[in-house]
Amino acid sequence: MHSARTESAARTDRAARPSVGERIRSPLAWLGRLNVRLFLILAGVALVALLVSGLALSQILPGYFLDQAQRRSETAQISVALAVRDEFSRRTLNDLLVPEIRNSIIQAVVANAANRYAQGTITVTYDDGSLAARASPDAETAASLQDQGLQPDPAVVVPYRRDADVQLGNGVTTRLIYGITNPYTNRAITLQRVGDTLVGAGLAALLVSLLIGVVGARALTRPLARLRRTASRYSQGALEERAPEFGIMEVDDLAHQFNIMADRLTESLRLLEADRDRLREFVADVSHELRTPIAALRAFSELQEGTDVTDEQRGEFQERSREQIARLEWMSTNLLDLSRIDAGIFPMDIHEGDMRDPVRSVAEAHSELAEQRGISLRFEVPSAPVMLPFDRERIVQLLSNLTGNALKFTPRGGEVVASLHDTPDEAVLEVRDSGPGISQEELPHVFERFFRGTNVGEARASGSGLGLAIARSIVEMHGGRIVVTSAPGRGAIFTVHLPRGGAAGGAEGQ
Repeated sequence: MHSARTESAARTDRAARPSVGERIRSPLAWLGRLNVRLFLILAGVALVALLVSGLALSQILPGYFLDQAQRRSETAQISVALAVRDEFSRRTLNDLLVPEIRNSIIQAVVANAANRYAQGTITVTYDDGSLAARASPDAETAASLQDQGLQPDPAVVVPYRRDADVQLGNGVTTRLIYGITNPYTNRAITLQRVGDTLVGAGLAALLVSLLIGVVGARALTRPLARLRRTASRYSQGALEERAPEFGIMEVDDLAHQFNIMADRLTESLRLLEADRDRLREFVADVSHELRTPIAALRAFSELQEGTDVTDEQRGEFQERSREQIARLEWMSTNLLDLSRIDAGIFPMDIHEGDMRDPVRSVAEAHSELAEQRGISLRFEVPSAPVMLPFDRERIVQLLSNLTGNALKFTPRGGEVVASLHDTPDEAVLEVRDSGPGISQEELPHVFERFFRGTNVGEARASGSGLGLAIARSIVEMHGGRIVVTSAPGRGAIFTVHLPRGGAAGGAEGQ
């Protein structure tokens, strides 16, 4: 019930999900493509990087240029002060003591500085706040500066410079205060040019990154597209298709896993085809074998109804009928056991016991058949009990299959030996015969279902190809293993290894 509900829920979930065709027809289906997503990611990263760089420069550059302009104006203040001192040193005391003459001297120095290196409005005042001189670049200088891309910059604020006392002579001193405002700078133009350059470079970088994104996305998704095409061809029946290496670690790992899956699936399909072919052959053989005893039973029945049949003949007919019924029962039992093994309900009854007992029982049960066929059948067991947990009925079935198989293929005058060996870790059952043996090509397949080898004659015709497969399953249920060694003309030896602790584990698994 739980499995049915789970499968029903899975079908409902699959039905609720849009199909591949519906996703392709969706208007935004292109967003689901891996190369588009990679392209968008690369473009997004490039765009974010450019935005962050632009914001950082827009915050740094204006302050940097403003600081440079302020430092230049401060240097100009110092230069003006030094020029005034130098000019005072060349003047006489009478010129310096007269305010009008002193102011005219300062005005001349300031006017020259405003045109030459200060390039701004220079103001010189005394300590008492009275104006000593003021000058700005003249019209010709201003025009020249503007031609060079310089403009008055009111944003540049330069602190006033208070100069040291200036000696005028006879102990007379004065103190001058220098200020520069609206210096001519190229800060605004430079910022505009830098901004335009950044925008252009950003657009170029974005275009390049988009181009690289397209190329990179295609390069990354091309191996996946090839892998998808390989998988599609494989799903359409091209079982030889395999994914190549692409040089990308993750994709190569995926391709490697795909190849492993393809190899395993191909091998499974080949095994299924082989099983199907053997099953077809088995069904044909079983049909033939069923037809033979059924025809014999019908004939015996019709003959017994005749009025001229003696009691002796009627008894022979009944004996032959019982043989055919036993044969049908044997075939149906094997088929039933096989179906139980497939369903995992093969019954097991594990008990501690002496392994010698089933060996003797099977040898005694087959002694009459061996005598009829002129084959020497003997068994070899230790003198001491071989105790271990096992299912007696299944071990008898195992030994019966092996012994019956050996008797079937051993010619008259041959020998079949069933033996038991005891070791500290396991019990070893061995059935060997002096039959025609098994070729090396067939040895790996003797335990496969429906496999009956290439031997011809009555031995092969009377088999179903199930006995050894059932025998292997019984051994594995006891936690053991079965092996066969043989060579053409040297008979076959079937060896069963049953570990002392394996049967309990096998019982729990049933």
